[in-house]
Amino acid sequence: MRNNALDAAKIVACFFIVFVHVGSYSEIGTPWGETLRVMTRWAVPFFFLASGFTIGSSDAGGILKRVNKLISILFYGSVIYIPIIFYQTGDDYIKTINKILSPDTFHYGLYGHLWFIGSLIAGLVLFWYARSNLSHRQSLLLSCFIIFMCWFGDAIKSFGVQVWFFYLFRYLIGFALVYVGWSIGVGKISVPKNNRVLSMIFIMCLLMMGTEYFVSFSYFDGTHGERQFPLACIPAALVLLFICVNSKVERSFLSNAGEAYSLGIYIIHPLVIYVIGKISGFYRIHIFSSEMLISGFSISLVIMILINKYIPYPYKKLNGIGIK
Repeated sequence: MRNNALDAAKIVACFFIVFVHVGSYSEIGTPWGETLRVMTRWAVPFFFLASGFTIGSSDAGGILKRVNKLISILFYGSVIYIPIIFYQTGDDYIKTINKILSPDTFHYGLYGHLWFIGSLIAGLVLFWYARSNLSHRQSLLLSCFIIFMCWFGDAIKSFGVQVWFFYLFRYLIGFALVYVGWSIGVGKISVPKNNRVLSMIFIMCLLMMGTEYFVSFSYFDGTHGERQFPLACIPAALVLLFICVNSKVERSFLSNAGEAYSLGIYIIHPLVIYVIGKISGFYRIHIFSSEMLISGFSISLVIMILINKYIPYPYKKLNGIGIK
């Protein structure tokens, strides 16, 4: 049985992922635009947790099928970005081929945001191993260690220090959060029941994320790299999952959109933003602005609705439908 609140939260989280990728919001100014951007960093961890929860509350035996679907999604999601890569390399065929066939593309996909799919693939494989070979305590401790190292590496990186281990732990975050989400789904982690308190904690987590960035920027010159995992982002995602688990809501446009279109929007929205950016001068839309956010999200949603209705083949490929 689907959780309508969880599906609705997915489309909201998808909107905030677009919020992150649009940029620094020039109409607000520095550092406030970037502070708000950092406060939305709970969205990607929420999708990892939701994936694990779905496995825990339904069928944990279909891991291999889920991996097959994600591999297909990563492949087709990468294919649609080949024209952009070709353009960015100056129409250089050799550089384009090198990029397409690089080990990074194999693990993370052809465009930056697709790292989420690659991390989820690795996370499911490691989750499959952990369930058979590690105790719950060991898996949970390993998950907490990965989460801490993601925050630690991200914090150091923001001061301009080269810390390549961050990208390893970011890749492994899929396992950590899938395992935590699964533990909630099967009841190994208890869900607090008071949604009012949980909502207050969620707001506090958002404020903590913003404060962490603002203090770092204002007093410690933490401006050399964007923040991806502020300390409270994963607690915020976890609390939102708790709220969804507790909530019983009717099916709605938001829940339908979350179920049917959130993944597709995630995959195509950088392409949509890129195209809008190229024609933004004509329409006087600033690239890093709320106008771009609304345009990018809305157009991505409309595109997914239209291809689902009129040309379902690409819709199915981008969602892994039909993969065995």
